[in-house]
Amino acid sequence: MKRREDEGEEDQDEAAAALAAAPNGAQDLGTALLTMQAGAGNAVLADMLAEIEAGEKPAAELLPGGASKTDDAKAAERELKGATDRANNAMLQRRLAAAKASPFAPRIAAELASFERRLKDAREYGWLGTDAGVLSTELDELERKLGRAEREEQASAALSGVDLKRKPLSERVKKAITESASVTKPGMTLYAPEDFEALAEIQLQLAELQKYLIENRVQLDESRMSLGSLSDVATSYAKAAAARLGDEVDKLAQRLEGVEVALAEITDRHARANAEDREKLNQLMGGLEPRLRKAPRDAMAGGASRQEIDYLLKKAYVEQHDATQRLAKDEMWELVTGFKPAGGKVCYFDIARRMGDWKIHFSLDYGVMRAVDVTFTDSDIRDALLGGSSPSFLRSHATAEVLGRGDDRNPRYYYNAGHMTLKRDLLATREGKAVDRNKKANEGNLKEAFNEKADELVKAIHDVLEQRKELKAVVERVGETLTWAG
Repeated sequence: MKRREDEGEEDQDEAAAALAAAPNGAQDLGTALLTMQAGAGNAVLADMLAEIEAGEKPAAELLPGGASKTDDAKAAERELKGATDRANNAMLQRRLAAAKASPFAPRIAAELASFERRLKDAREYGWLGTDAGVLSTELDELERKLGRAEREEQASAALSGVDLKRKPLSERVKKAITESASVTKPGMTLYAPEDFEALAEIQLQLAELQKYLIENRVQLDESRMSLGSLSDVATSYAKAAAARLGDEVDKLAQRLEGVEVALAEITDRHARANAEDREKLNQLMGGLEPRLRKAPRDAMAGGASRQEIDYLLKKAYVEQHDATQRLAKDEMWELVTGFKPAGGKVCYFDIARRMGDWKIHFSLDYGVMRAVDVTFTDSDIRDALLGGSSPSFLRSHATAEVLGRGDDRNPRYYYNAGHMTLKRDLLATREGKAVDRNKKANEGNLKEAFNEKADELVKAIHDVLEQRKELKAVVERVGETLTWAG
């Protein structure tokens, strides 16, 4: 149906009048717009909607009586908002002050300073573009970080407590190792074998304790390095590690106490000789030969233990006892030759007896000799002196100087040989033929000359061994050596 132009204007005026007739603009904007839409005011409505959507005019200003309500409401809202902002600011300031007063605030000092600047800016600019709820949430996170810092500090303190317990143990282990090493002596296996074995076991235990303490320190350092990130996971791990490592240190301390007790007992037994011990040891030392007193005297002067000095005395007495029982090879050589082996290893003795018209000399070789002791018979002494256990051509012998003193062709009689030795080269000579013509008599003279000199040397050694038997009795009587030295 076609409408007149004046009818559209009438409809618009009626809609506006109806809208104005509503008391205090009680009719809502939606109802008014629908009423206007039913008429011919679509163009006006489109313009109003465009202005509202563009934010050029508030919707309330288009309604009669709306302006005065908006101003009052805005004033009330501004007053309420100001009070709310002041309350929020005071509350946040108090929480911020408490956070800054925390002993762990330096851990997040930069974050607290940044938050404080933002809170100050919000207050100065009327909280434009700032939400108090967001700031409160951020402050909640800062407070949680302070809590994590406190728990980290507690974990670090627990680790430090383990350190304080472990370090004295490490020092005690080092001291025990040094003490055990000082007590252990090379000769202890002889004079105190049980204590030597006990010390070896103690040293193994100390080495094991030292190893465990080092591992404990390494794990402690690893746990400490995991801290610093304000992580609850790392903090929980460090706390658990501190508890576990602390228990380990307590167990190691108990083990160390047992080792120290055992070491103290051994140390007491091997303590430095006191005045009473020194007097007794000096009395025992009086029964030793001067050359054998040096080792125990040096040990006593060096602060050795009574057991060590006692062992050295026993060793010296045993050596002295052995000396009374034996005659060493060098002693035998010097006794029968008159000079030391360094002066020569072969000795020639001129013999008064002759083999016919020829001189005889006796040869003694150091290389074939053996030491003798007081249990040897004269026959044993003869074998040891003249080389009875050596090949016949190396034994002591008597030589007739048929072709001169140094000629190897001369006839010889070797110890324990059946006959005189006559070489073919000797028999080819005039002198050799003369010896061979009267061989039996010459051989008898050479053998008798050898035996006479050998008996003389054996007797000299026999007499010394008899003197050693008497010396043995003296040593036993003075120091009760044999029983005491065991």
